[in-house]
Amino acid sequence: MAKITTEEIFVAAHTVLREKGFEKVRLADVARQLGISHAALYKHFASKDDLFDSMIRHWLDEVDNPVLEDAIRAPKQERVVALHDWLHALVYARQEAFSADPEMMAYYEEMLAKQNDLLNPRLRLFAASVEKIMGWDTFKHQRGLTIMLAFTYFYHPFFADKWDDNLFQTLYESTWLEMLPIIQQNLDLDVKKDD
Repeated sequence: MAKITTEEIFVAAHTVLREKGFEKVRLADVARQLGISHAALYKHFASKDDLFDSMIRHWLDEVDNPVLEDAIRAPKQERVVALHDWLHALVYARQEAFSADPEMMAYYEEMLAKQNDLLNPRLRLFAASVEKIMGWDTFKHQRGLTIMLAFTYFYHPFFADKWDDNLFQTLYESTWLEMLPIIQQNLDLDVKKDD
């Protein structure tokens, strides 16, 4: 029999997740979907949680990495617009992916709740991207983190049930306008240091 790849395991696990929901899924179900033994699946993943945690990280990478890769340092005069557009791209990518795959979103939300850690590594990646776009060379001020926390409502799965609201875009732009003086102030401070 041909060797099973991690990608094939994720596809099978995803199929079973859609059919049964996380609470009812067993590794034996995933193995059956793949046509392999339960023991063979254990060679790849030690537990159900191990498999699904790896799968969710892989899925989030597919959703977030294209946006993270677009986070490049913008010229000073374009930084504010670049940040606005990048945040909008992040929000849109997550909303699209989360609505297209509610089972994965639900599992991700459950996983976040179990972690009980608001400042998870993914949020720190987003914050570092904000700092990069804005040309803020020090992360010690946590400015990127402040901005990402202000926009949590728009990209975090906890708030997904609010994303269909007719006023969603208006609320996004309103939040942006509230943050804009802080963003511009910080940018102005950085410009003075550079001059």
